[in-house]
Amino acid sequence: MSNQILHMQRWQKQVQAGNECFNAHQLFTAVAHYQAAKQLAWQLFTHWEDPAEAVAVVIISYHNLADLYLRRMQLDMAGNELERVHSSLLKEISEEADSARYQALLSGIRRTYQALLEFCQKHRPEQLDALKSRHATELLAS
Repeated sequence: MSNQILHMQRWQKQVQAGNECFNAHQLFTAVAHYQAAKQLAWQLFTHWEDPAEAVAVVIISYHNLADLYLRRMQLDMAGNELERVHSSLLKEISEEADSARYQALLSGIRRTYQALLEFCQKHRPEQLDALKSRHATELLAS
C-alpha cells in the first residue's frame, strides 16, 4: 500500500474519531483529533496526486475545528480557523502554476470564502464589508 493511501487512512481515522467525540460532546478530545487531522492534511496536500481531493481534505480539517469552536461558542477561535484555511489556500495559489492544482485551489478558495462570508453574516456583521473588499483584492492578486 502506498504512503499516500496510508496518510489518507490516518487522516480519515482522525476525522472519524474527532466526529465521534464531537457528537458525544467530548469536545476537548475532538479538538486533539481535528488538530492531528489538520497536520496530516497538510502532509497529504503537498504530495497527493488528486489536487481537488487534497484541497478538500485541508478544508474539511479546518472547518471541522471551526464547527467545534462554534458549538463551544468560541467565535474568535472559529473565525480564526476559517481565516487560516482561506489565507493558506490563497498563499498556495499565489505560488501555483500547474493548471489542475490552480483550479482546485481556486475552487477551494471559493468554498472557504463562502464559509467566511456566512460566518461574518451571522457572527461579525461589522466585518462583512471589509471581508468583501479584501476578497476582491486577493482574487486580483492571485
